[in-house]
Amino acid sequence: MTSSIQTKVITCINPSTLLDTSAYGFSQVVVVPNAGHTVYLSGQSSSDTQGNIVGKTMAEQVAKAFNNLKCAIKASGARPEHVVKVQLLVVDHQEEYVGCIQSELKQLFGDHLPASTLIPVPRLALDAMQFEIDATLVIL
Repeated sequence: MTSSIQTKVITCINPSTLLDTSAYGFSQVVVVPNAGHTVYLSGQSSSDTQGNIVGKTMAEQVAKAFNNLKCAIKASGARPEHVVKVQLLVVDHQEEYVGCIQSELKQLFGDHLPASTLIPVPRLALDAMQFEIDATLVIL
């Protein structure tokens, strides 16, 4: 059975012909009509306002990066339900990292499940960075 959540006119879909990824904190398909404003957020890491990387563990860096993402969403004049797609970059990805990432996705988005892509990478911009997340939003 296809699961679908609609926020105003943004529709998040997990078709029955694909894995239902709602338990993982994202949707397989997000449909946005040609209206409103599109917002692209740069990748958010676990940096503080001076550029220092906060957190030694993956869980600490993921939590701080999601907090920074919340700040960027707010600064754009949007809310988490306006996010239609996130891209997650994970250095030397291991399956054990999925839990802390899913937890943050669910905490930020609740029932609104944007499309998501997790990309394992060998490194990010700074040596200490282990995680980065960017987002695309549509404000209708």
